[in-house]
Amino acid sequence: MTEGLDVVVKDRVCWITLDRPKKLNSLTPEMMHGLRKVFTDIDDDPEVCVAVLQGAGEKGFCAGMDLDWSESLTKADRIEQGRLGEKTFAMMERLSIPVFAAVRGYAVGGGLELALAADFIVCADNAKMGLVEITLSARPPHQPKFMDGKEDPDQPEVGGSAPGWGGLKRLPARVGMARAKEMLFTGVTLDAQRALQIGLVNDVFPTDEFDEKVAALAERIGAMNRYNLRLVKELVTAGYDWIEPHPS
Repeated sequence: MTEGLDVVVKDRVCWITLDRPKKLNSLTPEMMHGLRKVFTDIDDDPEVCVAVLQGAGEKGFCAGMDLDWSESLTKADRIEQGRLGEKTFAMMERLSIPVFAAVRGYAVGGGLELALAADFIVCADNAKMGLVEITLSARPPHQPKFMDGKEDPDQPEVGGSAPGWGGLKRLPARVGMARAKEMLFTGVTLDAQRALQIGLVNDVFPTDEFDEKVAALAERIGAMNRYNLRLVKELVTAGYDWIEPHPS
């Protein structure tokens, strides 16, 4: 098993847990490669009808890239980490079975980009979500406090920097162009109710009922015929109509 990932298949549901709660489940290269293997395995597993992506602990779904990983990157490495994240999240988006993200606590930066690659998102009422990358190079007081006035390592000497793991295309598709632009220009972090209001998430569950509600949703989807789930997802994603079903 990949360090930082916990994967359990039970009753037709694959539970994929980002398991680094002390680091707010931030992503490492090993976790990225581990996720790619999981996605390949479950897409070919006839016993898996739905996947749930979640984070361990109460405080965070995922805080994006692990800071130790980020600080170790050379200029060439930064190009490759962007490609690794985009390829990994695209694999999840292309899964033939449904996958949804269950967000509790923070889903920011690359963490929200990961959630956006799922078919839909549900969250707890303590969720905080945003693509906050632009604030790293902002002027105080809009720069995050942990930056302490330092320069953003991802800001090039010439040119710009932007989220690079697919959020720039998936966020507008989820919430609309204007709302996506506002989020991206300001780097704002939304609370659960605002995220629900603009369509970023499908539902908000009370924190003390979150696990139960998520399990019930996964169980309901998992009870459906796998072939039908796969067909419906393909048709909806591609924008097709199922005009002439095959006679049995």
